[in-house]
This record gives sequence, C-alpha cells and structure tokens, in this order.
Amino acid sequence: MTTPLLLLHTWGGDAGTWAPALPYLRAGGRPVSAPDLPGHGIRAAEPFTLAGAVSAAAAARDRLLARTTQEDVEGDEGVEEGGAGAGRPGGGVDVVGSGLGALVALALALDRPSRVRSLTLAGFPPATGPAAAGRLAHTEAALHRDGTALFARGYTDSTLLSTDPARRDLLYRSMAATRPDTLLNSLRVTLGWTGHAPPRPLGLPCLILRGAHDDRISADAAATLAGQLGGTAAEVPGAGHLAYLDAPSAFAAALAAFHHTLEPAPPPEPPLPVPPPPGLDGGPGRDSRRVPGLSGSGA
Repeated sequence: MTTPLLLLHTWGGDAGTWAPALPYLRAGGRPVSAPDLPGHGIRAAEPFTLAGAVSAAAAARDRLLARTTQEDVEGDEGVEEGGAGAGRPGGGVDVVGSGLGALVALALALDRPSRVRSLTLAGFPPATGPAAAGRLAHTEAALHRDGTALFARGYTDSTLLSTDPARRDLLYRSMAATRPDTLLNSLRVTLGWTGHAPPRPLGLPCLILRGAHDDRISADAAATLAGQLGGTAAEVPGAGHLAYLDAPSAFAAALAAFHHTLEPAPPPEPPLPVPPPPGLDGGPGRDSRRVPGLSGSGA
C-alpha cells in the first residue's frame, strides 16, 4: 500500500488550503491527512505554541497510520503489536509542510522521527537576523493599523501568484479568521526557527521544495538547508512562495518524483527457461546412437 501523506499548512492557513492539491496528492488512492494546527481553522480558539503544534502533528500522524494499518489488516484481530504503523513497509508517513507547517514538520522529524519515512519542507527556510526582525515589526504594525481582514487581503494579494479566485479565497478566509496574536506568535516562532529546530543531518530522506518564483526564499537558502539536513533541493515551476496553492499539480508532481525514489526496487524478472539441446528432449530428431550410453543395448 502507498505510504500515507501528512500535510501541514502554511502560516495563516488551515487544512482547507490543501484542497486544490488533494486530487493530485490522493492519486492512486493514497491516504492523506491535513490537520489544522493549533490557533488555525477549527482550532482557532487555541493558543499557538510550537510544542503544541508538534504534538498535534504527531497525533494526526498516528491516527493516519492507525487508520491505514487497520485497512491493511482488515479481517484480522486488529493493529499489529508494536503500535500503529508497526507492520507497514517503511513504518511511517511522508510528512510535507509549507512555511509554518515546514517548521512544525522539521521539529517533528527532529524530536519524534520514528514514524516519519521522509520529510518535505516547502517555502522554507525564512530569512533570519535583521530581515526577520523587520518582517515581524512590519506585520505587527500592519495588523494593529489595518485589522486582520484587511491584512489578510493584502498578504494574499502580495503572496499568491495564482489568479484563481477560489484559491485566493481559501488563503484569505483562513488568515482573516486567525486571531492577531496567533499570527504574530506563530510568525515569531517561524522566523526564529534556528533556535527551535537547529538544522542537522536527519538520517532520513529530505526534500527542500521551493517555488521557482519565490521572492522570499532564495535558491541558495534552500540549497544550504538541504545540505545541512542531508537532503536535496528542487523547484516547482510556475509557483511562488505558496507552491501548493499556486501550482498544485506541479507541486504534487514534484512530491511524487521524490517519493518514487524511496520505493523499493521491483524484484528482478525470473530467468527464462533454457530449452534442452536438440535431440535430448525426446521429440522429433532424437538419435540415441549419437549420444554415448544411450544405445538401445541393455536398455
């Protein structure tokens, strides 16, 4: 069965922002889960902390593994001993996060890697240092000046390259429904990511996925992080900072190409049978007189 896929949404987004990509990501019946992180979507009333977000992601991962493992062993007495996913090839899920979700995914892989088969970080890493401090100050001032709804409209217009009104509305509505303190707290954590999830080799397959037209994450920054984590970097053509919303089909194709490299090689084809030499198969043309020991005498 295909390895399950856990999707963690971007800053100010929610689970619904994955909707345009889901038809492509679920191709072939792949199990997928896209939870709301604390402070977002149906969990908007909850405070955001990175520890809480990692716990929420881990819980979603375990539910996904339990569900898919149960489907694999349907008709047996239950999930195999050893925990959800213990009987699955690879023993884990492929985790994909964008922006804020990428930080949560990275922290999950660093802190609780046992049920993670691979990691994909999109729209990540953000700038640090003075650039990060400037962005945080600008966001705080804009939220206080304009309010969340107007801020969300401006962010959507300046971030998405896609002109599809339905996709733009998904991001706008999710961000407009997010509390200002959640937006600021989660942005502060994301911009300070190196203090929360210092990059180091993960010991598992990792892809840093960047929109080809992302004006916030440079190609050099993506390549550097890939090297630090022991992974690789790739780009999504036609996409900006939010590649999974800008170009969902191309985003899914890039993931599929990466995940395909993780699948075990098919077993070799069995060798073709070698036909016996002429005259030894008992068929037409057999001539026992020409084979020593097979003369008719004594038979």
